[in-house]
Amino acid sequence: MSAPLFIELRCEELPARFVTRAEEGLRDAVLGLLKGISHGAVRTFASPRRVAVAVSGVAPARPTEEVLVTGPAAAAAFKDGAPTKVAEGFARGKGLPVEALEVVDGPKGPVIAARVRSGGEATPALLAQGLEAAVLAIDFPKTMTWGPARWARPIQGVVALYDGQPIALSIAGVAAAPSTSGHRLRPGALPVATVEGWEAALRQACVIADREARRAEILAQLHAAAAAEGARVGELGLVDEVVDLVEWPQVVVARFAEELLDLPPRLLIESMGVHQRVFPLFVGDRLSNRFLVVSNHPNAQDPACAATIATGNARVLAARFHDAKFFYAEDRKRPLQAHGQKLSGMQWIRGAGTMAEKTARVGQIAEALAPTVGADPADAARAGALAKADLATQMVGEFPELQGHVGRLLAAIDGEPGGVPLAIEEHYLPRFAGDALPASPAGLAVALADRLDTLAHTFRLGLKPKGSADPLGLRRAAGGLVALILGAGLRAPLSALLPAGGALPAPVADELRAFVLARARATLQERYPTDLVEAVLSAGDDDLVAADARCAALHRALQGEAGAALRTTFKRVLNIVKDHSAEAVDAAALDAPAEQALLAALDDAAPAVRAALDALDVDGAIARLVALRPAVDRLFDEVMVMADDPAVRANRLGLLARTAAALRGLADFKALS
Repeated sequence: MSAPLFIELRCEELPARFVTRAEEGLRDAVLGLLKGISHGAVRTFASPRRVAVAVSGVAPARPTEEVLVTGPAAAAAFKDGAPTKVAEGFARGKGLPVEALEVVDGPKGPVIAARVRSGGEATPALLAQGLEAAVLAIDFPKTMTWGPARWARPIQGVVALYDGQPIALSIAGVAAAPSTSGHRLRPGALPVATVEGWEAALRQACVIADREARRAEILAQLHAAAAAEGARVGELGLVDEVVDLVEWPQVVVARFAEELLDLPPRLLIESMGVHQRVFPLFVGDRLSNRFLVVSNHPNAQDPACAATIATGNARVLAARFHDAKFFYAEDRKRPLQAHGQKLSGMQWIRGAGTMAEKTARVGQIAEALAPTVGADPADAARAGALAKADLATQMVGEFPELQGHVGRLLAAIDGEPGGVPLAIEEHYLPRFAGDALPASPAGLAVALADRLDTLAHTFRLGLKPKGSADPLGLRRAAGGLVALILGAGLRAPLSALLPAGGALPAPVADELRAFVLARARATLQERYPTDLVEAVLSAGDDDLVAADARCAALHRALQGEAGAALRTTFKRVLNIVKDHSAEAVDAAALDAPAEQALLAALDDAAPAVRAALDALDVDGAIARLVALRPAVDRLFDEVMVMADDPAVRANRLGLLARTAAALRGLADFKALS
């Protein structure tokens, strides 16, 4: 009879970024041990001090299997009816007595064989034997060592139950027991027999073990507290981290001195989120001096306890805000350009000059790119020249997450013209996958220039990422470059755009182009099937906007039966001409009506296809290519392409080579699965 399995690990407080990794690692460890054993639904739980897995309907044992394994020839295994060393060695290798061997017919005559049985191990025994090694093998970015064990944090308790009965095992010297513990401020052992009972007992002891339930509770409390204050909560992305910082979320309202609202709003918001993990409140679009704390204290709704929590958080924030107020006042005493003069003392990358030299290059590249992106060359050049100047300010030194924003504020105070201040801030966008893109042309020009300069100079120095290591963030830079090109609809082939970052030897330039194309391939594969992306990129065009448009249009066109037929026809063309590249056709020698019809269709379609692709009218180009299919199918039906006469064969292959050339402008159909 199948039965439920439940495993819980309790440990010292995990860093928030480790909680999901521990949850997934435990799930994979348990399911790995259950391989071959039938089971039902799997449910996981995770909080800062525990991870757990519950599996329903787990079979009591691994199925038993019997396999007939054949071995050497019977003539070599037995002499005069007695087993030889060959038979004894074969039996020993299978864990059987020699008397258990059989003689069966093989492909070349009688051979010896053994019936080998496997499986049958009891589920509790498998867990007892393998769980410790599987758990301790969970990979974490950093681990702690205590006693003989290493894990993310020291393990303090283990529960292992099958059908409600304890499994005798230990992990890192901690023996499993049928009891757990709740919130650290609600001490005491809690008996465990079922996952439902475990979850209910933990709630009574101020622990919401289900991560999604805890997340929903946090969101509900945040919105309720904000509404009670006549305000709204700002960015809620922080919830994904806070949910792994608490076991019993309790939202408390706090406030800081109203005079501190004179500081730049983004400084206050970033500091609240990054340094204190609290949520700012807004009245309309204006930041208020109130904020919400997600406490882990079971008594946080008690007025005295709530006041202590609010006062403590406000005191920590106020200290940082007062420091920021002082730094901001000091930084405003000098123009942004004067701060930038300190960059000459900052090394960027060994061999690639100082940060001042990089900034000068970025300004020049941005000015050159400005006409391409519709930016004012003077604004782009000025913004590029000042883009990194705020790195030398006290504010950015204390609050590095504000780089770019401080530059924008100081540039505006200095009266920098046009879109210069905004471009200084926007040039860091996108900071990560899915982030916002620059909204201003000047910001786009500087963002492109910064990444092009970074990639060109690092590749010139041979600093291409190796394996998973990427200390300079070059994959992020290349991914950002791809996002900027696609987001702006920039019709500039990589082979024309990349040299703007600096001249490179041909082999290095090719390597850089391939590196960026790899990031583009990964980006496109998030939107379209892998084989479709390969087919489009294999056509050789490195205009990423055009490639994206071709992927989208082909994805639509190739759906259903019509798409399958189209794919089959064109792959047949490409397969026939794979060793024939000459497109020469003697029109006068085409005497078959099917040949003449295809040539006429090609003469009409080929220029129209090229014009449509150049104009990014991919649907129109596909429609013209689809219109070729009847003529192509007719050719295959009515004539023998590989005719015995060499001249006839060459003429027909040239006709199909022209067809293939028209197709390759869109995609390499051979790459489609």
